[in-house]
Amino acid sequence: MIESEKGAPQVGLRFKNLDEAWQFWVAYGGRMGFDVRKRYKNVSRYDGEVTSCRYVCSNEGHRRKGQSDNAPKLFRAETRTDCKARMSLILDREAKNYEVTDVVLEHNHLLHLPETRHLMVSQSSELSRVLVDVRQWT
Repeated sequence: MIESEKGAPQVGLRFKNLDEAWQFWVAYGGRMGFDVRKRYKNVSRYDGEVTSCRYVCSNEGHRRKGQSDNAPKLFRAETRTDCKARMSLILDREAKNYEVTDVVLEHNHLLHLPETRHLMVSQSSELSRVLVDVRQWT
């Protein structure tokens, strides 16, 4: 990443590649207490490069309604709250990097407490890295 790693996402922030941008979004979500997911990516038909993508809070949108007429055996709680928190990126072909073009950081739901952030799905890889480090010292 070209800018500071600990800050909040902001318009104009640049990343060398999408993996770096994703790691930044996952880390930011972990620090702030929300789970993250990838919303979409647009791939160029010309050269196969990803031209734009959007990373969102896992509570973004609404759950798809069931396709069948049968009643479900188990009703699950609604977890999607149409949260608008997101970070959009566009490929800058001249500079060969990805630039943040849109950022919304406001959530419409409660965030995880610091004591429970390790339980978030998007933070499981972070937890496994910590466990590997701990096992090396024991």
